[in-house]
Amino acid sequence: CCPGALKRSLTAEQVRADFITLGLSEEKATYFAEKWKQNAPSLARWAIGQTLMINQLIDMEWTFGVTSGSSELEKVGSIFLQLKLVVKKGNQTEHLHLELTLPQFYNFLHEMERVRASMECLS
Repeated sequence: CCPGALKRSLTAEQVRADFITLGLSEEKATYFAEKWKQNAPSLARWAIGQTLMINQLIDMEWTFGVTSGSSELEKVGSIFLQLKLVVKKGNQTEHLHLELTLPQFYNFLHEMERVRASMECLS
């Protein structure tokens, strides 16, 4: 219940409806929905803190590029972004390599801005 509800940012009413769908009585579903409403902000802060502690970004390098030649004509001239991330997972670091198309990059950027705004609201 809670991890999925936190991930999808469910409202108290949505949590109540889910509990009723799962077979809980109106009274119990309303009780848990009220508890959700009271505790969701602190649960969200805790979840963000756990996520940041588990997957801490240590370093990042990025490079933009343009495809100058390819066996696929439509890919010539396409813009891409290569990311090299160093992430701390527990006591170990992991190197991650990503390549994003320009639309994927803009989507990624939008999501990061959304996360930043959410974190500012919680702090």
